[in-house]
Amino acid sequence: MTHRLRTLGSLFPVSRHSLRHTGGRPVGSSSPIKMASPVVKATRGWSGLALGLRRADLRLPELTQVRWSRYGPEYRDPQIDKEYYRKPLAELTEEEKYEQELKKTQFIKAAPATKTSSVFEDPGISKFTNMMMKGGNKVLARSLMTQTLEAVKRKQFEKYHAASAKEQATIERNPYTIFHQALKNCEPVIGLVPILKGGRFYQVPVPLTDRRRRFLAMKWMITECREKKHRRMLMPEKLSHELLEAFHNQGPVIKRKHDMHKMAEANRALAHYRWW
Repeated sequence: MTHRLRTLGSLFPVSRHSLRHTGGRPVGSSSPIKMASPVVKATRGWSGLALGLRRADLRLPELTQVRWSRYGPEYRDPQIDKEYYRKPLAELTEEEKYEQELKKTQFIKAAPATKTSSVFEDPGISKFTNMMMKGGNKVLARSLMTQTLEAVKRKQFEKYHAASAKEQATIERNPYTIFHQALKNCEPVIGLVPILKGGRFYQVPVPLTDRRRRFLAMKWMITECREKKHRRMLMPEKLSHELLEAFHNQGPVIKRKHDMHKMAEANRALAHYRWW
């Protein structure tokens, strides 16, 4: 220690008085706090800059940056409404005509992959196709769905030509209308939910949301066509038959819906378990 102080004293003259008042450390040496002071100052500077930017954003909301977007503020959202494109030009208002002219010179964002403005796009059929798909083979699922709608239309036209003039007015020939009405007839209103009470599970009747109703109707239709289908019968033939049966409020899928309603009616005494 004495040799080290002597060496320091040869380079920098240090007095005993200064060593006594600094705890044995030379006055000219830098402490860790002084060495860390530039870092603290830089951190304070960055925090002050961030606070200033935040205050600027609050004062100028138009300059707020949008995160995770590749498009600038001059880009407009795409128009994917089918009814917008079906409207004839003569029925457009002056404002709508001005917007169409303005779109010719403005930048438009790319539409999402799941959205389309095609007049043949149907969300219900797309959802049913995705639920029917196996192993990610969507080409096969779309082909089966197309063949099913074609089989429905063929059967209805055969029935239409074989009927009398009075009965022809009551025969529906649009396969899309038949598909949606068949699924609508298969949707249950009340379902059963298992709730644990006193160490036992009770099947408690609860009302179902619209999304859950559509899901159960599609699931029951696909399950019925897969499990109860004859091995020599093709999927489009079986599915078209079940859709026509459900369209007339008949068939095993309608019976399954009625069975669920009967069970919910039988367990209505447990309905108060829903509010646990």
